[in-house]
Amino acid sequence: MALKGNALIGQSGGPTMVINASLVGAIEAAEPRDEIEHFYGAVCGLTGVLNENMIDLFREDDDVIRALKDTPSAALGTCRLKPKQRDLERVMEVFKAHNIRYFFYTGGNDSQSACHLISELAKQSDWEMNIVGIPKTIDNDLVVTDNSPGFGSAARFAAAACQFVGKDAEAFRNAEVVEVMGRNAGWMTGATQVPRTEDWMAPHFALLPEVEINPDEFLADCKAAFDEYGYLVVAVSEGFSFADSEMTTTSDKLDEFGHARLGGVAQAMADLVEDTIGARCRWDRLGNMQRCFAYCVSDVDRDIAYAVGEAAVSKGVDGETDIMVTIEREQNEPFEFEVGTTSLMSVADEVKTVPLDWINERKTGITQQFVQYAEPLMRGSKAPVPAGLPSYPRLRRLFVEKKLAEYVREK
Repeated sequence: MALKGNALIGQSGGPTMVINASLVGAIEAAEPRDEIEHFYGAVCGLTGVLNENMIDLFREDDDVIRALKDTPSAALGTCRLKPKQRDLERVMEVFKAHNIRYFFYTGGNDSQSACHLISELAKQSDWEMNIVGIPKTIDNDLVVTDNSPGFGSAARFAAAACQFVGKDAEAFRNAEVVEVMGRNAGWMTGATQVPRTEDWMAPHFALLPEVEINPDEFLADCKAAFDEYGYLVVAVSEGFSFADSEMTTTSDKLDEFGHARLGGVAQAMADLVEDTIGARCRWDRLGNMQRCFAYCVSDVDRDIAYAVGEAAVSKGVDGETDIMVTIEREQNEPFEFEVGTTSLMSVADEVKTVPLDWINERKTGITQQFVQYAEPLMRGSKAPVPAGLPSYPRLRRLFVEKKLAEYVREK
């Protein structure tokens, strides 16, 4: 017999451009289900659960709920909380006090791990309920699922940003290093090369944390590319490091999940590149805009996010528990997918990295296999070029024959 009672949904970890689409999918799937009497939203994830800060989502205006599908960041608020045993026990007390029979938690690796711990405690208690994880992370590092909602849109932004700064660097005949999110997995950084159709296009190199490269060989490649194309753009993952290098970009400070804070690799690398090529090298860190720059949202990504939220509620009410919803790719042209499930244990604290054969032999870029995987996830609705990403022309620059002596300007 199906459980009857209230449902609760929370959002955790770094927000994305499409995380609210999952929330809308869950709400709209819950509304017609008689088993769900009230659908609550935890304000700031598990922090809200612990403090009983919950809102009644069924009482919100329908127009507002629909508009959330196109709203970036976490509408319910988010947190980075690694629950201790006492926290888990308090969560169960809250569930019982509010007759919570269904719990849905949207997040990445650490969030799915927390969800699994709650599920295990629920099994040991005298409180019958179903718990389902909803995938989300721009890092795209959740295992089992084909992709993680949020990745396609963030990758679309990072790729566009590299194209934009590339045109700026080309105009000044200088270089640029762009730092992209990615601690242990380089999916985002690799995706910056998806729009490239010619070797002269930016970024010329994409450095992923899955591999280490010789700094001298890389800098020589930078010099060669700069000399040939007249400018240089390098995309680098925040977790990248050179082989046998003392260059460090790890902070002594930790985040709430216990991970060392990253940042600074672009600045350090820009200094090396500038010394090598003999021209100015700027650096940029894309930062939080990768998660929330909604002008670059991928329609495919948003559709996937909505589908996993919708499926989570349907599967939970139908009796499934201790699972995370997954995406199963059916085909690329046109892009089609199905939703599936996997056990929370199979994804908790696991990391999906870029396959090594999707990284080129020089370890400084991606292969066509990576492009074929990522490009469909980065598409917009009006896509004049692949993925709807910028792809700019370049003047042939057929110079007029010089007739005067070379001019040397006084310093």
